[in-house]
Amino acid sequence: MKRFCVAIIFAVVAASAYAASPFVTAWRIREAVRSGNSEYLATAIEWPSVRETLKPSIAHIALDLPEQEQTPPKAPTLWQRFKVYWGKSAVDQLVDSYVTPEGLPKLFTMRKAYRNYVETDDGTNALPILERISRGWARVKRAKFTALTTFEIDMADKHDASRIYLGKLELTRTGWKLTGLRLRLLTTAKSAIQRLAG
Repeated sequence: MKRFCVAIIFAVVAASAYAASPFVTAWRIREAVRSGNSEYLATAIEWPSVRETLKPSIAHIALDLPEQEQTPPKAPTLWQRFKVYWGKSAVDQLVDSYVTPEGLPKLFTMRKAYRNYVETDDGTNALPILERISRGWARVKRAKFTALTTFEIDMADKHDASRIYLGKLELTRTGWKLTGLRLRLLTTAKSAIQRLAG
């Protein structure tokens, strides 16, 4: 009976550790971006696949491309064809240049400097770690295992709740790795961008 109880406790602890591990990896990636820890980012992120999954969503938002599932598809205008031809390659070059272990922390630093310039600091960075984790968890919109070795998490941007990051992590021999990242704007944000572009 004692062995059975020990086995049950061990199984519960192992299952809890397994369930928490992708969240820990996602948090460590976030902290590595903030602190500029490019060595950890190099091993925790599958960079080629992240770049390839990120390019279409950034191009879609930046170039105001029509929805893929739009039926029936409208014939693209001359301006849309021009945007796709030149704009998409420019977006791809930017993603290739900045979505790297060294480039992502630089982007975060530039964004933080811009926010500090145009806004007052909200003091979030000085909060205790548990409070920061709590606030981060509040921005999680969806988190689930899609298989034993894959996990998906959708998280709202800290400064813009209409911007959602959709991340995919996969369990490898070295631990969990971020293998996919997409960006989605909520419908109201898309409408606002389209009004400004028009």
